[in-house]
Amino acid sequence: MGIHHTGVRKLKRNPTSSDRRNLMTHIRQAMSEELAKALQVCQNIGPADAAEAEQLIADLGTIKRHVEDRAALLGYSERCREAISACRGECCRWHFPRTINRIDFFIAVFGMTDTEKEAVVKQVQPMAGQAYGCPLLRVDGCIFSFVNRPVVCTSAFPCLAGADYWKYKESFRKDIDAIRAALGSLIDKRLAHRC
Repeated sequence: MGIHHTGVRKLKRNPTSSDRRNLMTHIRQAMSEELAKALQVCQNIGPADAAEAEQLIADLGTIKRHVEDRAALLGYSERCREAISACRGECCRWHFPRTINRIDFFIAVFGMTDTEKEAVVKQVQPMAGQAYGCPLLRVDGCIFSFVNRPVVCTSAFPCLAGADYWKYKESFRKDIDAIRAALGSLIDKRLAHRC
């Protein structure tokens, strides 16, 4: 199909420390596998597919900027930063990591240098020791720049957003899904070509 999900389940209602640790171990393993697939495609992509991917990623970036601009205009971006002390970044730590897959990783690492790609691999490794939060988070924030962060991480404000924002964001859903499907097909094609 081209659209992949890491297959990681949700955290149960009243999770114990052990539940959180086990879930994050599973998330980290799934993310590591998805990242490996994205990097494999980046390494072996041909010029025509690279040009197509570059255009699709640019188109997605344009949509992402529109949604981020709306969030900033409505004050969600600032309110989200201010709420971190209370919510402790619950969406960044648990919600977003479950949905990041090879398409998101491919988009994020496509234009990176080898050194930058190595840093991402090291950050996501299953044995990196981080038990409570997204494997992409470091002490100073996400390993990806704001521009390279997955769409889900930069365009969702679940605890703040009103209907106007969600309707605006959803007005791009068909375009986002079409771009992700095209990238997913390209990735699947390249992965199948290598096997």
